[in-house]
Amino acid sequence: MIAAQRVALNLVKAGPANLPALPAPAAADIVASLNQQERAAVEDLINRLFREIRNARPAWRQAWPTKEALASAKVTWVLALVEGGVRDWDRQVEVGLRRLRAEPNDFVPAPGKFVEWCSPTAESLGLQPVDRAYDEACRNAHPSYRGAATWSHSVTYHAAIDVGLDVLMQVSGAETWKLFVRSYAVMVKRAMDGQALGEPVPLGLGHDSQKSAADLAEEHSLQQALRIREAQGLVATGAQARDMLLAKMRIKREVVNG
Repeated sequence: MIAAQRVALNLVKAGPANLPALPAPAAADIVASLNQQERAAVEDLINRLFREIRNARPAWRQAWPTKEALASAKVTWVLALVEGGVRDWDRQVEVGLRRLRAEPNDFVPAPGKFVEWCSPTAESLGLQPVDRAYDEACRNAHPSYRGAATWSHSVTYHAAIDVGLDVLMQVSGAETWKLFVRSYAVMVKRAMDGQALGEPVPLGLGHDSQKSAADLAEEHSLQQALRIREAQGLVATGAQARDMLLAKMRIKREVVNG
């Protein structure tokens, strides 16, 4: 099956669908290359989408006054969805439809506008501004709150854990603010992209899966110290951070002479 056919077939799978990046030539070749079964699947998906649009926008006939115009628009919308990287009905198309239903407008949006709406925003995920998230993290970092802390969102929790609850308690606010802003921005991006939140925000340090538990624990402690130094402007580059780590872990770098 050629790449264009695989793209179209993945687009219409039930549930989350992971589309490969669209190769050249452009998406216009997709529809022409579909076999009968794939074409029927694409038509089912786009018909479902257009029913939702017509239910939400009573002036839809202004955009699609005839059956011919409607059929032509469906092809255009398929191409726009593929070219815009809309891969998942549940995580993306439903986000766009919620925006469509919420906006007080009777008319059909342009396909490009709808594709834009399919990307979740921080607000649509229920995320709070970074200053409020920081206040919550500092409050919940207090030892008296940790056992029964209530977090408004997992993004706030993971950003706080990434910085370190002890760091939030023991280091000055100006320094922990810089660290938290960085971690929160990364966690927000991960949430919007549907990625796992638990991975730490990298500081340019190398990773060695063969390290012992004791070494990993020591490295984690050093990473926290490096975050503080970075916020203070004492670590200028990832290379410097790595050198500090190697020295602490008593690992010598070999110099290869050319």
